[in-house]
Amino acid sequence: MSRLTAAVLKAALPASLYYARMLPDRPATPRMGWVDGGLCPFHADRHRGNFRLQLDTGAYCCFACGAKGGDILAFHQAYTGLSFQESLRDLAHRFLLTEGDGP
Repeated sequence: MSRLTAAVLKAALPASLYYARMLPDRPATPRMGWVDGGLCPFHADRHRGNFRLQLDTGAYCCFACGAKGGDILAFHQAYTGLSFQESLRDLAHRFLLTEGDGP
């Protein structure tokens, strides 16, 4: 059985699925790429359009507060305040992934 790594987790958990579950108020979109992420969860946002998500890679960016990261792990760490290893374990638990999942 392989060890759960960031690469294994990201291969087994598409960014679009992660964001659909973690940000349920985000506007639904059938397309990939950069999309409206809804209200930014990192500050008291009142205006849609500032927070953007990249559904192919998991990257995120807020043009108002400057929050940004390159993948779902970076978002999960910032959103939950967990360490990198805690985030890996938490995501595996939340999405029912095992160490054998992924390519």
